[in-house]
Amino acid sequence: MKYYATLIILILGTFSAFAQDTATDEEQEGSSFGLFYAMPVADFKSTDISGGGFAKPGWGIVFDSRSNVKFLPENWDFYFHSTFQWNNMDNEKLQEAFTRELGNRTVVSKSKYSPILTTIGPSYMLKLGKNTRLAFNTGVGIMFNNTRAFSVRVYDNNNNEIVRETVNFDNDPAFAYVVGLELKFKLVEGLMGGALYVDYTGAKQTTTLSFDSVDPVKSFEKLQYLNLGFKLTFPKSPSKRLK
Repeated sequence: MKYYATLIILILGTFSAFAQDTATDEEQEGSSFGLFYAMPVADFKSTDISGGGFAKPGWGIVFDSRSNVKFLPENWDFYFHSTFQWNNMDNEKLQEAFTRELGNRTVVSKSKYSPILTTIGPSYMLKLGKNTRLAFNTGVGIMFNNTRAFSVRVYDNNNNEIVRETVNFDNDPAFAYVVGLELKFKLVEGLMGGALYVDYTGAKQTTTLSFDSVDPVKSFEKLQYLNLGFKLTFPKSPSKRLK
C-alpha cells in the first residue's frame, strides 16, 4: 500500500504544478448515475483456454459522488465510484476450445460474470469553458464478482455422452483499481448536468473451482475491462457541502 500512497502523492503534485484553471466547489461536488457499455480487454476477453476469461461485451450501471476536503489541493476532490455490470461468457468459443483440447465434441452451457466494484480515490477537475469540465479520475478499492456455474458435456464419435461435469465458481473479493476521464457539461443550471466518460478497471481474483466428480482446485483470474458511458450529474446543494 506504500507504493500506491506514494504514487497518488506524486500525481497530486504533478497536476497541481501544471493547473491553469480552477473549478468551483459547486461545479465539483455532487452525485451522478448512469449506464455504460462494458468491454472486456486483455486476459478477460481472451479465448485462450489456458488463461482467457472468454468474456463478451456487456452493460452496466454506475453511481459516483464527489466531495471536497480541506487537505486536498485546489481542483482536487475525493471520488467515490461504484458499478455493477453483466458480461456473458462466450460459451461458443469456450466449447470450441474444449473440443480442440479434448479431441471430442464438447458442449458448454451459458454463463456470465457479474462484477460489483467500489473504489475511492483522488480526482482532478480542469475547467475547459463556461459549461464544460474535464475530470481525471483514479481510485482503488474492492471487487466482488459472481460467475454463474456452467455445465460441460463431452461426446464420443457416436454422439454418446461420455462426460458430464458442472463447474462452480467460488470467487474471493479482489483488490481493484480504476483510472478514467470524464467530460462534464451543464444541462439545467444549478440542477442537473451530463457527463460522457471512459475508464479502465483491473483486478486479479482468487477462485475456487469445484466439480461433480473431482476435487476442487484453486485458480486466479484477471478481470480487465474498458467502460464507455453516460451519466446524469446532480450538484450538491450549498447547505450540504463539506466545510
